[in-house]
Amino acid sequence: MIIYFKILLSIIVVVCLGGPNLINIQAEEYRHHEAHEHGVAHMNVAVEGNDIYIELISPAANIVGFEHQPRTQEQKAAVKAAIKKLEAGEKLFAFSSVVGGRLVESKVHTDINNDSDHESDETKSHEHDEMSRDTGNEAEKQGHDQHQHGDEHERHSEFKAEYHFVCKKPEKLAYVDVMLFSVFSGIEHIEVQLLTGTKQTALELTATKKKILFKN
Repeated sequence: MIIYFKILLSIIVVVCLGGPNLINIQAEEYRHHEAHEHGVAHMNVAVEGNDIYIELISPAANIVGFEHQPRTQEQKAAVKAAIKKLEAGEKLFAFSSVVGGRLVESKVHTDINNDSDHESDETKSHEHDEMSRDTGNEAEKQGHDQHQHGDEHERHSEFKAEYHFVCKKPEKLAYVDVMLFSVFSGIEHIEVQLLTGTKQTALELTATKKKILFKN
């Protein structure tokens, strides 16, 4: 199911970026480049028969308020809570009851929760600092600290979530109400790429304009 979803997303990227001459552009690279404006999230929506596929890409700052690896128990708990909220797609996207839409699959990915890598980095940093003190190379230690601070400052982490909904009566599908703004206050705008059997379009959602219209 995810493979088919990725194919549809690739089609969306090609349509929105300028046609068949750009067909070799990787969708992943495009989304990665576009997703790192704080306050802005990106969403790809594809409708095929009874199936609705949604992909959400957002900077981690919009979701948990920071982009570095979690340093405290509170930050780790915030990441875990955010993942659970993102997995509950039925609470983030609402269809009219007549459509009979239900969530059949959701997946959440983030590069902000790799505790093993984070701990490894801390260990390496500690060992390097010890070496600097032992050898009296204070300049090297300061350079290392500045480099580490720079890496942290430039870090761009994000959350990606994928959803698959099935509708009993797709012919009745008129809209989907996007409730992400009330769940994640850091999201101010959502740039949407929409692909259906009859149209491809781009639109912007805000807290006061949060419905994706399929028929207009």
